[in-house]
Amino acid sequence: MTKGFTIEKANNFIESNTEKLNKKYYPAYHFAAPIGWINDPNGFSMYKDEYHLFYQYYPYESQWGPMHWGHAKSKDAIKWEHLDVALAPDEKYDQGGCFSGSAIEKDGKLYVMYTGHLPDETDENLTRQNQNIAISNDGITFEKYKNNPVLTEKDIPEGSSIVDYRDPKIFEKDDLYYCVIGSKTNDNKGQVLLYKSEDLLEWEYVSVFFPYNKFLGTMVECPDFIQVGEKEYFVLSAMNYEDEKTGKFYNHISWLIEGEVDWNDFVFKMNTIQEMDNGVDFYAPQTVVTKDGPVVISWMQAWGKSFPTDEQTHGWAGQMTLPRKLENDGQRLKQKVIDSIESYKCNQMNEYDISINNQTIISQKPIQYLSMELEKNQLNDFKITFSNKTNEEIVLSYNHLEKSFYFSREFTRVQITNEQSKETVVSSKTIPYFGEKLNIELFIDTSSMELFINDEVTMTNTFYLDEEFTEIVLESLEEIKIEKLSTANIDLNLEKDS
Repeated sequence: MTKGFTIEKANNFIESNTEKLNKKYYPAYHFAAPIGWINDPNGFSMYKDEYHLFYQYYPYESQWGPMHWGHAKSKDAIKWEHLDVALAPDEKYDQGGCFSGSAIEKDGKLYVMYTGHLPDETDENLTRQNQNIAISNDGITFEKYKNNPVLTEKDIPEGSSIVDYRDPKIFEKDDLYYCVIGSKTNDNKGQVLLYKSEDLLEWEYVSVFFPYNKFLGTMVECPDFIQVGEKEYFVLSAMNYEDEKTGKFYNHISWLIEGEVDWNDFVFKMNTIQEMDNGVDFYAPQTVVTKDGPVVISWMQAWGKSFPTDEQTHGWAGQMTLPRKLENDGQRLKQKVIDSIESYKCNQMNEYDISINNQTIISQKPIQYLSMELEKNQLNDFKITFSNKTNEEIVLSYNHLEKSFYFSREFTRVQITNEQSKETVVSSKTIPYFGEKLNIELFIDTSSMELFINDEVTMTNTFYLDEEFTEIVLESLEEIKIEKLSTANIDLNLEKDS
């Protein structure tokens, strides 16, 4: 029934095969698994003052398979220590995979709640998903609860799908535990369900917490209810959303939604909504509550496109974004890479009061970090071109009239295609940023680039190059003035100050 998947088998395979990886595209400082396939971050949590990151994992191939939970921990959420696989699909109630979920500390123990997947290969309508608990006394080894599953199709409200019912995210409020679960109606309209518990073991249905609206598509995945400052938000991912204004279709999209909850009726009302990241490689974000506020991490990839590391049999696929701290400045939500990244910057170079007219070379050697502060009164169009010795290029261009950035990976040898292979997925565009100033940060890794604009707008994309960047050129047809330009590398082997 369970096809012989066990934690021991997975760990033995990882130990025996990790050295076989081709690391040509493997990240230098973003998180990736030691081998195999990863997608959604799971169980992002604090336990005994350390970050714990679990993730959807199939160690045996660089393709999606029966999901396990991979596991790593970190003191600062930047440098991670790989741990043993936490969960394997080894029970009848999760034999199709241990799907996404969350984690929370209680009474010195770490509890995880995850979805058990029970596919029916002959009739999709007979597929079922349920919710389960596993508990750890040390944050490393987990024991599945003897009374699993704790929620089944019997706990789903009338009118809601009994096929798609997944990704529980736990939060605590007023001495009770709640979890939000991704769902859809029987007529394929996305929604979020709410459940409550006193002990994390016995759960009861509360409400359709976030009823359908057009932004929720045909199914909500990885819902995450959080509070930032005094405001309430949903971070969630929606399937099959079509933008009414542009007609653009998204098979998956991740939203940041501000609203408010009626805690008498247990219903979330949306006030504002924005795409959480404007790149094409960002999905399934999940948050953790820390003493300094929520921190979010996301799968730095997305469905519906090709995976070059798999196609080239490199033995791995998928990586995570850098963790981002979420803050509300009273007007809007800010996203900024957590401060601990600063400890790993090296070879830093700063230049001040630079005038650019035509073209200037920023660097003729590889760099992994670039930031610019530009004078608000002298902003014009410009572009930054990253190139290598084989004449591949990544282009990041700025349109001042639109106050937007464009990313292009068109001029790379390895192209990323959509599911139909009819077009190449080459570019993305940010939304206009707020304010008159322009401060940008770029985190550049072996096969990814994360852009932050005024800590308000972000854009995340992957790419695959024959060789690393060796030249970075800034070009503008009209004069622009840069108050400060900084470059650096990021080295996880640096000895941090104690």
